[in-house]
Amino acid sequence: MLMLIAAISMASMAGLAKPDLLNKSMTGRSIDGPIDGAEWTIMVYLDGDNNLQQDALKDLAEMEVVGSVGGVNVIVMMDTYDAIEGTHWYFIEAGSDHVNVEEGINACECEAIAGVCPGELNMGDPATLTYFLETAVAYAPADHYMLDLWDHGGGWWGVCYDDNSFLPSGSKDRLTMNEVATAVEAADVHLDIIGYDACFMGMVEIAYENRNIADYMVASITTVPGFGWDYTGLLNSIQALDEKTAEAVSIATVDAYITSYEICAGNGIAGYPYVSASAFDLSKVTDLVINGIDPLAAALLDLADDYFLRGAIESSESQTPQLQFAGEQFPFVDIGWYVTLMADKIPDLAALCDETFALLDEVVIHVRSVTSVSGGVLDTYGISIYFTCSWDKLYENYLTSDLDLVDDTLWDEFLFEFSMVYVE
Repeated sequence: MLMLIAAISMASMAGLAKPDLLNKSMTGRSIDGPIDGAEWTIMVYLDGDNNLQQDALKDLAEMEVVGSVGGVNVIVMMDTYDAIEGTHWYFIEAGSDHVNVEEGINACECEAIAGVCPGELNMGDPATLTYFLETAVAYAPADHYMLDLWDHGGGWWGVCYDDNSFLPSGSKDRLTMNEVATAVEAADVHLDIIGYDACFMGMVEIAYENRNIADYMVASITTVPGFGWDYTGLLNSIQALDEKTAEAVSIATVDAYITSYEICAGNGIAGYPYVSASAFDLSKVTDLVINGIDPLAAALLDLADDYFLRGAIESSESQTPQLQFAGEQFPFVDIGWYVTLMADKIPDLAALCDETFALLDEVVIHVRSVTSVSGGVLDTYGISIYFTCSWDKLYENYLTSDLDLVDDTLWDEFLFEFSMVYVE
């Protein structure tokens, strides 16, 4: 999620009750339990163990407005930074009220769902994600499953940062994209939808990494405000569907998110800039990567040190829509715009760029962005790829990221050859 907006949440944490106050009530509510023969179970991996904890509590409350109704179970495992001691399970029933920070109440369902409160878990550990999936599916089985990974996102770099858990290097632990895939596979559950309520996760690299664990993916090509998805609107939208297919639920997730920001922003993108989301058909992403991205990378690799064409390659990147506020902390490019511009600038690559765009169009089945009252809108094709022209913004750990796209294509070879050509 958007770190600039989310930082506001950290500033207000002083008003939250301390963990010792929340030990006053850890007893679970009396619940009816999951819906028998449910069509869907939506599993929310709610990682608020950082400066998003206040937003995590808000989104939990949004889910409780609708709850588990109409054949749709909603189950949550939430971790906060210091608002609630430990990590807890919640089965979301309509009108339920699990957490009241001011009164020091945390009415979790850990015993009913998992047998015991699990204590403080590292949300950046893939073993935690596997535990979450295995437990959620065992407690609330359904015909279809949606996993929602909720937290900060850094694109291919990772998601679900845990500020109370650290790697040997001293950096905060997170789930890498390879860890997400292996964690889901270890849980032995196939997801109909994997969703990322987190910044910058609408990438080719991530879609390709998820291709074997889910049928559809929902993510944003750009930043997500700290408020995240509108879960009341989302659950109501799912209930309103005549047929709750995975494709329809994916599209409804995108639409509910965008609609909420168009309404609450008032002045559209002027109030909440860069709000966009896409739904991806993961069955089509292999074709895009193998028959689009890889041949394109091979062709560009041959042109990396071409004095006359380097300008066309660079300007194609610079003219794509800006996907963040400033700088190149996250050097991602809208691949749809990139190949469209490059087809115009380098005629010899036009056919290859057109083919890549056609394959991309098969993957991105739905994309929407917030429109301002004046009609302005972030003009994006809804999916990005790692790209930079600046050697000092080229992260060598892209090569060691265990990303399948890095292993299966020449894209990383092109990036490093193009960016390092003038470096002695």
